[in-house]
Amino acid sequence: MNHRGKILRDTNAGPGLLSSGGNQHPFTLESHWKSDQPPRVGMVVDVALDDAGSLAAVMPVADTQLAKEQADLALQAAKAKGGALAAGLTARFGMPTLVAMGVLVVAWFFLNTIAVQVSSQYGVGMSLWKLLGVLNSPAGLMSGLNGGGASSGIYGFLCIVALLGPLLPQVWADKRAHLGGLLPLAFMLMIALMFYFGINDGVKQAQGAASMFGGEQAARMAESVSSMMLREAMRAISFGAGFYLSLVASLYLAGRGLMKFLAAKA
Repeated sequence: MNHRGKILRDTNAGPGLLSSGGNQHPFTLESHWKSDQPPRVGMVVDVALDDAGSLAAVMPVADTQLAKEQADLALQAAKAKGGALAAGLTARFGMPTLVAMGVLVVAWFFLNTIAVQVSSQYGVGMSLWKLLGVLNSPAGLMSGLNGGGASSGIYGFLCIVALLGPLLPQVWADKRAHLGGLLPLAFMLMIALMFYFGINDGVKQAQGAASMFGGEQAARMAESVSSMMLREAMRAISFGAGFYLSLVASLYLAGRGLMKFLAAKA
């Protein structure tokens, strides 16, 4: 039988002593030690016992083997802790809600909400998070198109609040807390409206400037040019996978929250 043990006393001044399985065993270099490496205090060893339970052989365990075993134990502990955490979250929030929120995280932060075809051979995508940076600082548009991103500012804070909205019933024992499930959808609608009104406002400002310096005829020309440029810009923009996934997930969370609110109200 093989056991793991640890050396308590080396063999520099007589027989050594090791501990294994709660028992202590004396050993000698000549009868038991099976290695060219001398034993030292604290060394971890493999201990072989005969059928009578007496010490038969002692061999040191390599440091690489000990490191591998410690890593395996740490991994098993992490898996067990992660499994318990996942089970607790599932029991508390419900698997469908967690899945929908996970989809929102991926869709908003990692997938393209829109794709812009800059030229016939070059296109670029932007996630919702990058679009928030453009909304917070329109000057960051070129940075977003080049793969960078401006600070999302207050819109980033609102994004996180909207993302956590479906979890509101867990911290607020009120039936209105279920309406937190509508926050992701409301946030997406707010961002879409802000971009729409921002574009309209830009067009009106251009028309107003043209009217001021060139009169009514210049205003009409500016309106025509702006409309044409807007149409071309819209043709170059298409929705990405992030838009559709986040729309489905936010609709699900909104419907679930609304149904729970109505059920609680009844």
